Amino acid sequence: MISTVQSNAAAYVQQVSPKDETSKGVQKTEKSEALDKVTALKKQIQSGTYTVDIAKTAQAIADELI
Repeated sequence: MISTVQSNAAAYVQQVSPKDETSKGVQKTEKSEALDKVTALKKQIQSGTYTVDIAKTAQAIADELI
């Protein structure tokens, strides 16, 4: 048997586009900063001036494991 559906039902829709635009701007900045770091590391490696801080690296690894 076919029943009737309420025609007064309403849906609540929330606009999310302003949040998306602001988060995209933040992501672009973070990507830009990451590329700057990569570029700086690349130049240091190519020039032979890059050094590894073993203590700092070990601490970062230990922090991730804990």
